[in-house]
Amino acid sequence: MYRPGDPALLALGKPQTLAHWRSQGRGPVFVKLGAAVGYCGKDLNAWLTTRRVETKTR
Repeated sequence: MYRPGDPALLALGKPQTLAHWRSQGRGPVFVKLGAAVGYCGKDLNAWLTTRRVETKTR
């Protein structure tokens, strides 16, 4: 479980960015337990896969 301030998540954006995405219904799936928010590794990988862009070669 990754928390918004974890260094591994900084590649996605600042904790404030992740909070904004959550409030807008965007970004990776998250788990909320009380006031605590976390992200499962498999959910992060699944979300990143949807953001994948392949370049075209000539």
